[in-house]
Amino acid sequence: MPGATRAWQRFHEAFPEVEVVVEDMVVEGDKAAVRTSVRGVPGQQPPTMLEIFRVRDGRIAELWGLSSLRS
Repeated sequence: MPGATRAWQRFHEAFPEVEVVVEDMVVEGDKAAVRTSVRGVPGQQPPTMLEIFRVRDGRIAELWGLSSLRS
């Protein structure tokens, strides 16, 4: 998922002190649902993210996500 990788790289370049904390994770079959909070983003409460990953052959094959991060 090169697009997702590049997006995270840009995010960490903008906020080098950011910390992503896994709050909950549920795994069933080839899917994992993960709720995280993002700490270290200045000027706002820690945003929350909810992502669902589908894994194939040990790699992320699909990714769906929602975030309360404001730009």
